[in-house]
Amino acid sequence: MHPRNKHREYLDYRDLAKKQKGLRRFVYENQWGGASIDYSDPEALEELTRSLLAEFYQIQHWNLPAGYLCPPVPQRVDYLHIMADLLRDTLKPAEGTEGPEDPEGPEGKQETQIPQGLCGLDIGTGASCIYSLLGAREYAWRFIASDIDAVALQHAAQLVAENGLEKQITLRRQEDPKRVLRGVMPKKVSQSVAFAVCNPPFHESLEQAQQAARSKWQRLGKELESKNYQGRELELCCEGGEVGFVQRFAEESAKVCYRSKCVWFSSLLSRHSSWQPVVDKLRQLGAKHRSFELGTGRNVKWVIAWTFLPKSLRRLQLQLQLMLVETEEPPRKKRRS
Repeated sequence: MHPRNKHREYLDYRDLAKKQKGLRRFVYENQWGGASIDYSDPEALEELTRSLLAEFYQIQHWNLPAGYLCPPVPQRVDYLHIMADLLRDTLKPAEGTEGPEDPEGPEGKQETQIPQGLCGLDIGTGASCIYSLLGAREYAWRFIASDIDAVALQHAAQLVAENGLEKQITLRRQEDPKRVLRGVMPKKVSQSVAFAVCNPPFHESLEQAQQAARSKWQRLGKELESKNYQGRELELCCEGGEVGFVQRFAEESAKVCYRSKCVWFSSLLSRHSSWQPVVDKLRQLGAKHRSFELGTGRNVKWVIAWTFLPKSLRRLQLQLQLMLVETEEPPRKKRRS
């Protein structure tokens, strides 16, 4: 996990349940004497997520409509920490000419401060609104959060309101399921965003999603049942799966009207096999890219970030955005180094 991830250290669920009482009935002692929950129980997973968000991020009243995906908090916040490091590195003063692409990612040890108050896109925010809520709390970032699911957006709006984050998080409906940025990206020429995060549908079909879930539960020694099969079809699958989605995202981001309006586009990838075809598409489009491994426990995923701006313009665009942030005086947190 990222060095700033609050979930790096072992967390005894019994200790968490003492503070978050709703978790108590789901915690039991496992065969090794430690505390656990039944990870195949959607109700237990939702309560664990709610407890983590409340305890570590002061996100209150979090819940999900029935059947929607429950996000793993440590993994989702790791993605945001990676983007924070990438933005910080982008703001570092230039040292000579720009070098080759670095697949290893930022070291997180530079003295440049992590930028707070910037605006990002949360593509496919879902009913959980997880990236926007965590980013608002951890870095005082602002978000334009989009989704094609009206029910998910309605629930996300409720979560935003109950946490008093209406000034930091704006929700927008993506009316065209074949588009990612059109109708979501700020329209004014003078407006831009610092970054985009995205959690694409991983699978090409519902059958593929169900088979993946079945394999997961078999590894856990359980049978797949309707009660522990989570996710709506819109969340789980799309044409071409995650590769198709991210390639379409990249193609749209390369359009003249969008390529300079976001410093760093990015997406999560669930399979290492998806990385190469996405990178091939980015190279074809002339984008610079950075890749990061995102590991939480046994679950490993990847983040691919890309930009069409030269290094000097990336830094300048972020500096201009930060100047606007200072004039607007949004909610701020103590800066980190």
